Order: sequence, then C-alpha cells, then structure tokens
Amino acid sequence: MKVITTKRLYMRPLSEEDATQRYVDWLNDPVVNRYLETRHSTQTVGSCKAFIEQCDRDEYAHLYGIFMRDTGKHIGNAKLGFIHEQYARGELSLFIGDKDFWGKGLAGEVVQGLTQYGFECLELEKVEAGCYEDNLASLRVFLKAGYTVEGFKRSHVESSGSRSGCFMLGIIKSEFGQNG
Repeated sequence: MKVITTKRLYMRPLSEEDATQRYVDWLNDPVVNRYLETRHSTQTVGSCKAFIEQCDRDEYAHLYGIFMRDTGKHIGNAKLGFIHEQYARGELSLFIGDKDFWGKGLAGEVVQGLTQYGFECLELEKVEAGCYEDNLASLRVFLKAGYTVEGFKRSHVESSGSRSGCFMLGIIKSEFGQNG
C-alpha cells in the first residue's frame, strides 16, 4: 500500500501504534459512530489493534489513517476493502473521527484520493459505497465525487432506535474525474 496525498491530507496504512485512546474515543462517541457498525460494541485499544492487524493480514483490505498534511494529526480512517479480483471491484468506507474537522470538505478529498488509488493502483473497474438514508452529508460527498445511486435497501439497518434504509452507490473507472 502506498501513501495517498490530496491537497490537505495524506493517507497512509494504519499501524497498531495509531490505535490510541483518542482513536478509541472516536469509535465510542455516539455522535461520531452514529453511522458506523462499530457502534454496536464498546471499542478498546486492544480491539482497535486487533482490527488493524486483521486488515493487515487481509490482502483484499486496504486500511488507511487520514492525517492532516500540515500538522500530521490523525483525524480519521478510511478503507478500500472487500476487493474482488475477478470482478475488479471494491468497497470504500470512511469516517472523520475528529469533529473539529467536520464540514470542511475533507471527506470529499478522501473519497477522491482512495477512488483514484483503487482505479490506478489496484486496477479496479468499479468502486462501491453505501450510506444510511439520513446520512445526507455522506450521500452528498459521494455524489459530488461522481458516484451514482445504484439502489436503495429499505429498512436495512437499525439506527437510532428505528429501522433505516441504505443508499448503495458506485462509480466505474470510465466515469471517474468527469465531475471536475
């Protein structure tokens, strides 16, 4: 895995040393983890290290830490995983854990950078993503990056005490970069 840089960020493979209490606190914060599957169990430094180790062993998962270029501050994580070599596709997911960096367009840089990495370095033909129906900020990020809503799964997950649907999104290699 290589280091991916954008205008304001760099993403590098996450290491066990990145599994700090600050990282754990993000995953246990109900505001941060509202749309993350990790919300279903309490996270620890040990569980985060185990997850990083599991991803390191998985040749079909590329787990990255998201860092600010100017300060080196770790602000979140992203993953291009579930890579299917035969069909040349993978799934992108991310979260910005440090709330001080929300609403600044950084998620868009992550999506652009990892999508480009998937197409150029991993030779994928398609990158997929998903988001809960009420996570409109994520939906906008993916749409702005050129992804298309390919489907909607009704009543797909339990979220905030009620059932919620999920948007399924995707972008194919030939479409990437056409939005700007």
